[in-house]
Amino acid sequence: MGKVRARLSISGLFAFALACRTPPEIAPPKPNVLLVTIETFRADHVGSYGYGRNTTPNLDRLARQGAKLENAVAQAPFTLPSISSLMTGMTPPGHGVRNHPAVLADSIETLAERLQKAGYQTAAMTRHTWLRNKSGLDQGFLEYHNNKFAAGLDARSLSLAASDWLAERDPARPFFLWLHFLDPHLPYTPSYPYSVLYHDAYGADPQAVHLRAMTAAAVDREDYAPTPYADLAGGPYYDLVLRHYPENRILLDLAFWRRSRGSIFFNKGAYSRYEVSQLVDLYDGAILYTDDNLGRILKTLADLGLAETTVVAVAGDHGEALGEHGLSFTHDFTLYDEVLRVPLVIRGPGVEPGTSIAQQVRLMDLAPTLLDLAGVEPLTGVEARSLAPLLRGGSLPYLTAFAESAPARTQVPEQDKIYLPGIRGKWRMVRTDRWKLIQIPRAEGDLYELYDLVDDPGETRNLFADLAGEGAKLQPLLDAWMARDPLQGSETSGEEGLEELDPSALEQLKTLGYIQ
Repeated sequence: MGKVRARLSISGLFAFALACRTPPEIAPPKPNVLLVTIETFRADHVGSYGYGRNTTPNLDRLARQGAKLENAVAQAPFTLPSISSLMTGMTPPGHGVRNHPAVLADSIETLAERLQKAGYQTAAMTRHTWLRNKSGLDQGFLEYHNNKFAAGLDARSLSLAASDWLAERDPARPFFLWLHFLDPHLPYTPSYPYSVLYHDAYGADPQAVHLRAMTAAAVDREDYAPTPYADLAGGPYYDLVLRHYPENRILLDLAFWRRSRGSIFFNKGAYSRYEVSQLVDLYDGAILYTDDNLGRILKTLADLGLAETTVVAVAGDHGEALGEHGLSFTHDFTLYDEVLRVPLVIRGPGVEPGTSIAQQVRLMDLAPTLLDLAGVEPLTGVEARSLAPLLRGGSLPYLTAFAESAPARTQVPEQDKIYLPGIRGKWRMVRTDRWKLIQIPRAEGDLYELYDLVDDPGETRNLFADLAGEGAKLQPLLDAWMARDPLQGSETSGEEGLEELDPSALEQLKTLGYIQ
């Protein structure tokens, strides 16, 4: 009997010990990640960045609910290398994508690959030929859709497809969804009434008045709802805009190929300021159309109960020249802020609402930031760093930005900005919070431009000759970055060639102004 009692006592003590043992910590569920990139999207055309027009009520609301990074700089002023930097945390010499078309090597690990390995269901929906499946950016995506319907200029179809995907995804797993909107890109042909919203002759137009009123009312809302006009289909159709701008010579030259694209881009047409301003009106209308459809996606997140558990990041891939520095309606060929400074807004778990960050950051910092916010192991061997400390109200050391332009393009013989062939002819830049140094290679000796971005944000006064000391501080940084480029002096363009592109891709490139 004593032995039985002893056994019972020991068993009881063992059971008691098990009951009292602290249970293992259960890791919180990983947040979803929604990444939205928008083509040719300048920071200074965003309402919350100080623009005078109400072009982005939904993005501005997202900024109020999360963090706005006021000085985000792209690593290239054109899509494929810029997006490659965003996805890899490297500058173009690091990831090897130096032109378009080109292919990101399989050996380069991407944001999507890291998230997919961590159990995320991953999907991408793009509209741009340069982001086709063969670009290498499909690495890590279980689904990769590159639909060039309406030359990609149809934010409605992309937002509807994304909303359907969100509703039909596997709810048991976190998701990473990347969307790339193309609509603010040339030819700037948003549907009516977006096309006349800023036209001085349409101030009393009933539908324009209605759209203005709806977007004005959206400014103070905290929920998301697209206007009825977001359901209008877009497309590269000049008849959508020419009837409203029948005497604009730029639109007529573009629509009927009266001049080459290159002669228009490099201001060989002697257009009036008023004609240029009308294309800016159309560009802003395309931004609002895109923002309206961004509102649809954010509403879908809220309706599905995903808003609180999803990290949302919205960024421009690069900017757009609109007459500055001898360049119009394109972006590849210079390194001024109109083509490099982009909006970057992040909301979600781990982000302090209402945060406005003035410190310079790089677009390539987005990949390590999203991995950090998701609690996923970081990419290794990258140049970027996580911005999560800034998003939580903390601080980071100074972040220096580097960028390079496109090489000289055989498709645009009228270009007059790049003097040497291949990669060695690319412009290079180093940028700090205050100063920017640009190097422009030439056979007879390189040109240098130095700008004070605080006193001269429009980069109109080259101070290189006057402030040699400031340039001397930046030159070693630029030289060290260039020294790591394995193709620094190469005359190769880094281009894969257009032979493998299908007819629809070539037609899109013609519509967007890449080939002529």
